[in-house]
Amino acid sequence: MRFNKPPYPTVYFSEEIWVKCPKCSEPAMVKTELPKYTIPFPWGHKSVCNCNHCGFQETDHNSWSGYLQGFVNRACGKCGSRISHTTEPTRDPYETSNVACEVCKDVRAYEIQWYRYRNDKPTDPYFGFDLWFQTSIKDNVLWLYNIDHLDYLNEYVNAKLREGDSRHKYSMITNLPQWVKSSKNRDVIVKKLSKLKREFEKTTVHNTGYRK
Repeated sequence: MRFNKPPYPTVYFSEEIWVKCPKCSEPAMVKTELPKYTIPFPWGHKSVCNCNHCGFQETDHNSWSGYLQGFVNRACGKCGSRISHTTEPTRDPYETSNVACEVCKDVRAYEIQWYRYRNDKPTDPYFGFDLWFQTSIKDNVLWLYNIDHLDYLNEYVNAKLREGDSRHKYSMITNLPQWVKSSKNRDVIVKKLSKLKREFEKTTVHNTGYRK
């Protein structure tokens, strides 16, 4: 089997993203109107999340339920040397962190500036809601936005001949982790993707509001 699809970036699949409704945990849809330029991120997008199960809706782009990453970038309070510190992504931000100066070794609590973190987490990039399409594989989490995204990845993983694996630095395929690309994980990934698709179809088949 040969994979020779265009090198789509992940954002290509982000116009319709299935998430777990933050109110009832049923599948909800994040629909996004993308701007003309979408790489590296579609600034100026217009997104809305709707759940046809409980009626939940979110349109406020300032609302963020996802991960945050904190930064300290300032002068040392003792010797004046530059201090740079980055936290691990978290959903529970805190005000300060103890940071040691690399020059004078003084340790002090510094205020942290928090920013939205969108990389490598199973959340949608617009509101930060948990993705519906996610599954654990060994010690990793495989996530996708929708059925088209799933089918695209499934075709890639199934293929024994993969053309243009690194055609574009922003393409989804180029940026896949090595464990997804590894042939030794092919069977388990394909099985997990098939199971996700069946579960999704079973969950939404009776919900006419989501039929296209």
